[in-house]
Amino acid sequence: MKLSIIGAGRVGQTLGRRARETGFEIIDVVCRTKASANRAVKFIGAGRAQAAAKARLSPTDLILIATPDDKIADAVAMIQTSPINKAIALHTSGASSSAILEPLKEKNILVGSCHPLQSFASPAQGLPLISQTYFCIEGEAAAVGAARRLVRAIGARYFEIKPEMKSLYHAAAVMSSGGVTALLAVAIDMLIRCGLPEKEARKILLPLVEGTLKNLQTVDAAQALTGPIRRGDMGTVERNLQALKAVDESAMEIYRLLAKRSLQLARQAGSDKKLLRRVQQVLDAS
Repeated sequence: MKLSIIGAGRVGQTLGRRARETGFEIIDVVCRTKASANRAVKFIGAGRAQAAAKARLSPTDLILIATPDDKIADAVAMIQTSPINKAIALHTSGASSSAILEPLKEKNILVGSCHPLQSFASPAQGLPLISQTYFCIEGEAAAVGAARRLVRAIGARYFEIKPEMKSLYHAAAVMSSGGVTALLAVAIDMLIRCGLPEKEARKILLPLVEGTLKNLQTVDAAQALTGPIRRGDMGTVERNLQALKAVDESAMEIYRLLAKRSLQLARQAGSDKKLLRRVQQVLDAS
């Protein structure tokens, strides 16, 4: 299958390289500048490098749009002015649905999206992550079929949602990645206030985080929950809130909101209802 890539940054290069290695014929590789396109072609191992401003795509079977979200419309315009018909176009955006590619249907191009639920620090670091990555797929039936084939070919996995659920899906993804990072940044800041160097704070928290993730691999969130909320330890929760309030009220509010959600999980896990009611009272009063 012939594949062209518009926006060969970290995601585009990673997917392009794996696609080339698994039998796809790379046709065009388009980046903002010709220099960037040349670097991408070198990493992918094939393709014709083009700068976006002057790009004109050759006929192809599959077009992968891996640009930033605000550049997808430019990619659509590029495809519309290129001699391409009866192809399939997939974008890799997590936030936008395949509806953003609707104008391409005028050229008999079937549209869909294929978002890797993964964080690629660089193309080279992204390659070994592919086998662990799930792709979120949605769109027209034939486009979904092409996305499935691509994902299977590069050794990854996929799941499918309805296009109208894309924003909710992306919110979940943001909370699981950037949200977790932000939450840990708050925890690290608290340890720094305790007198630990930032590097050491990160070092000692990561094993706790890794242990939590391992628990979630085998049991649901309610059973994986540990700590004072699960135990119904009102006194500890109260002291935690007081300590946070003394140094950072926004951190206290984050703790309180997470604790309320943890209470729901603790109830599901069968924790003592009387103790949980006491914890609820502390949270409501904070």
